[in-house]
Amino acid sequence: MVETKDGQNGDLLPSEHLFANPKPARSVDEIQEITIVVEKGGKDDADGEDINIYKDKHTNNDKATGGWAGYVDRLEETVRTCLTTHTQIFTSLTKGLALLLYFIYFIYCMNYRFGDGGSITLLVGTAFLVLVILCKLFPDRLCCFERISSLLTFSPRRRRVIRYGLYVASFLALITYVGLKVLARNPKNAQSLLGLFGIVLMCFLLSKKPSKINWHPVFWGFVIQFLFAAITLQTETGHDIFRWLGDMVQDLMEYSFIGGTFVLGKNFRRMGIALSYGSIMIFFGSLMGLLTHWGILQFIVVKGGRALSFILGTGPVESVVAFANIFVGMSQSALLVRPYFPTMSKSELGALITCGFASVSGDMVALLISFGAPANHLLTAAVISAPAALAISKILMPETEEMGSIAKASIVTEEASEKFQTILGAAADGALVAMRIVVNAMTNMLAFVSLLGLIDAILLWFGDRAGVQGLTFDLICGYVLFPLTFAMGVPYEDCSTVGSLIGIKLFATPVVGYAKLGKIINNRMILEDYVRSTNGTWHWEGSDVFLDDSNTTLVNGVLSEHAEVIATYAMCSFSAFPAIGIALGVMTSVCPVRRNDVMKLVGLAFFGGNVASFATGAVAGLTHISK
Repeated sequence: MVETKDGQNGDLLPSEHLFANPKPARSVDEIQEITIVVEKGGKDDADGEDINIYKDKHTNNDKATGGWAGYVDRLEETVRTCLTTHTQIFTSLTKGLALLLYFIYFIYCMNYRFGDGGSITLLVGTAFLVLVILCKLFPDRLCCFERISSLLTFSPRRRRVIRYGLYVASFLALITYVGLKVLARNPKNAQSLLGLFGIVLMCFLLSKKPSKINWHPVFWGFVIQFLFAAITLQTETGHDIFRWLGDMVQDLMEYSFIGGTFVLGKNFRRMGIALSYGSIMIFFGSLMGLLTHWGILQFIVVKGGRALSFILGTGPVESVVAFANIFVGMSQSALLVRPYFPTMSKSELGALITCGFASVSGDMVALLISFGAPANHLLTAAVISAPAALAISKILMPETEEMGSIAKASIVTEEASEKFQTILGAAADGALVAMRIVVNAMTNMLAFVSLLGLIDAILLWFGDRAGVQGLTFDLICGYVLFPLTFAMGVPYEDCSTVGSLIGIKLFATPVVGYAKLGKIINNRMILEDYVRSTNGTWHWEGSDVFLDDSNTTLVNGVLSEHAEVIATYAMCSFSAFPAIGIALGVMTSVCPVRRNDVMKLVGLAFFGGNVASFATGAVAGLTHISK
C-alpha cells in the first residue's frame, strides 16, 4: 500500500510526497506489487497516476536497456509453445531418426563382420528391438494371445476331442523321447521318475480340495518344464544358447567390479562377501531399475505371462506373476499386480505366493553365479521353475471359486507417471533397492552361519558324550533328506552331501547353500586337474578328499557332475524358512485386507515352492546326461 501523511507545512499530494521524500529505489517486484494492490483496492485517480509513474519508468527502462532480453523472451516463448503443441510429432521424428541411424549402423556391422559372438549378440538384440517396435505399433495384431484364443473357439465336444488328443499325443511323444533318447543312453536316469510321481502323489494327498483339481495346467506345466530341460540339457543348440546367456551374465558381473574398485580400492574383492558380492547385487539392481524405466522388463513380463496363461489355461494375474519371478523377486512381482489383489481368488493368491517361493530374482541369480554355481543350469532352473510352481500350486490349492472378471482382466503394468522421470533416478532407485537386499542377505548370512556353527558345536558335544564322532547339522540333514535326494536322481554315494546342501538352504538361505555348493564344484575341478596332470592318487578322509601327491585337503569333498546339476536345480528357489517372514511382510503390506487369507495360505505355499524346486531337480536328473 502507498501511505501518505500530512506534512508540517501542509498536506502534500501523493506525487509531491513521493518525490519530496526520496526513498531507496524499489525493485521491479515491489513496484508490480504496489500496482496490483492499488488497482484491487479501488484507490483514487491520483494514487493510480502516481503508481503509473513507476510503472512507466520501469517500462521505459526495459525498452531502453532490455530490448534484446524481450526479444529472446518472446523467442523462447514461441519455441516452447511450438514444442508443447507438436510434442508428438517431434518425439516421433526423434525416434524415427534414432532408429534410422541405428539400422544403418546395424547393416554396416553385419556387412563388416558376421559369425563371431559379438555379431550374434547384435543380431539377437536387434531382433528383439524389432519385435518390441512391432508390438507397440500393432498391439492388436501381434503378441495377442486373446485373439488367437478367440480364433480357436470350437464346440464343447470338438474342444474335448482336441484337448484329450493333445494329451495323448504329448504323453506318447514324451515317453518315446525319454525311452529312446534318455533311458537308452543312461538307464539310471529312470530313478528321477520316482521323484516326479512321488511329488505329484504327495501334493494330491495334501491338496485342500482334491476333487476340484484341474489337471490341464498341471499336465502342461510339467510338459513345458520337461521341454525346456530337454532343450537345455539334451540338445547342443539349447545348451549353447543358455551357455551364451550365462556368459553374458558373467560378463555383466565384471562391470560391477569397476565401480567397486573405484569406491573401495583394487583389493576390495579380498575383503569378504559383503563387499565383493554386494557390488554385484547393487549393479544388477541398478540395471533392473533402468530396464523397468524403459519399459523393457514390463514388456517381457506381460507378453511372457500372457503366453503362459494361453498355454496353461491359468488366470492372467498368476501367469504374469509366475513369469515375472524369473526376473524379479517376490516383492517386485507382487507390485506388478497390486490393483488385482482385492479380487483375487484364494487359489490365485496361493499361486502368487508359491511362485514367489519357487524362484529367485535376476540379481540374486547373478550373486549365486558368482559363488560358482553353473550359470547355464542356474538360468535354466530360473526359467523352468515358473510352470512348475503353477502346476504344483494348482494341485495343492485348486480353484474352487468363480474368478469372474479377474480371469479376463488384461494386465497392465504401472503407468509412466508412476515411474521415475529420469534415467538417473531409475538407476539410483534400483541400486537402493538392491542395497536393502544386500544388507538383508548379508545380515541373514552372518546370523545363520554363526547359528549353524553354534548348532554344530552343540551337536558335536552331545555326540562326543555318546561316543559318536562327527555329529553335525549337515550330517543330520543328509540322512533326513536322503530319500528325497535319491528320488530326484542323485547317485547313492552323493545323496547325503546333496541332502545337507538342501538342508542348509532350507534353514538358512539359498546364498549359504550355493556358497558351499560352489566350493564343492571347485573341488571337483581341482581334483580332475590333479588327476589329469599328475595321475596321482587320492582318498576320502571323512567328508573331505585328500590329494596324496600334493598334500592338499579338499574340504567338503566332491560331487559327481550329475549330482551337481540336480543340486543346482533343486536349490534354485527363495523357499527358506526365514523367507516366510519376508513373504508375510510383503503380501500383507501390499494388500492389508487379504491378511487373513495370506496367513492361512503361506505355509502351504512355502511347501509348494520347495516341492516345485524338487520337481525341477527331478526333471533335470531325468534329462541330464553326464559326460
